[in-house]
Amino acid sequence: MVWRCPSCGQALEASDDRLLCPAHHSFDRSREGYVNLLPVQKKRSKHPGDSLEMVLGRRAIHDALLYQPLAETLCDVMFARPQIRTLLDVGCGEGFYAGVLSRRLPHLAIYGVDVSKPAIKLAAKTYPHHQYAVASSRDLPVMTSAFDMALCVFSPCNDAEISRVLRPGSFYLEVGPGPEHLWQLKSALYKKPHQHKPLRREIARGSLADEGEVCFDKTLDNGLLQALLAATPFAFRGRRESRAALKAQSAFLVTIAFSWRLFVLSAKGTG
Repeated sequence: MVWRCPSCGQALEASDDRLLCPAHHSFDRSREGYVNLLPVQKKRSKHPGDSLEMVLGRRAIHDALLYQPLAETLCDVMFARPQIRTLLDVGCGEGFYAGVLSRRLPHLAIYGVDVSKPAIKLAAKTYPHHQYAVASSRDLPVMTSAFDMALCVFSPCNDAEISRVLRPGSFYLEVGPGPEHLWQLKSALYKKPHQHKPLRREIARGSLADEGEVCFDKTLDNGLLQALLAATPFAFRGRRESRAALKAQSAFLVTIAFSWRLFVLSAKGTG
């Protein structure tokens, strides 16, 4: 068991339909199989993370394979490193990338955490062979040195926690938007759109092992455009009249751009 108690930090053990620690803190497994390891006192809002509407929008664009080229690239990165046997998907959402990885690399033991309960619920229901927990990426309920790799796609993370949960010599794969990601969408919503900042190339206790970009143009029909809007903060940002105009758009050309960086951990974290 790699989960640790979010209250006292001790290892959790499975007992019937719940997880227990030596201090008798108890966490029930849901009907879908996930466990909630986000105590009320650690929540920053009543319903943290992505809403159900955003989660369903993301599932729709993933079902349409809009981001499949990125998922295949991540598979290639991991396939080239067969020593990776355990993966922690930090900010896993509804589980799309880990799902693609497990189909291509069935030997992987995959764990996922996300602060959004709707996201974890859908991930656990879709991928019952993975292990999922509602948890904050800033305070991971995971034992120290438990994983060979951590994956973080478009999610905030805590470098100290990433370093702590990874074994020395293991990998951290970070994915963010490329400078031109969804540029046409931003241009339609904002008077002065800005490019995304370049993804970082340095982290503490780690060195850059590999990097790359995934960039392509895609024409979206109205249904897929609305799903993309629902899956992003753009659904609530920008000019109101511009958002309304996008409701009627079809054959909308958009640039999809991702940057990824693979770091190798050179020193054990603390914790």
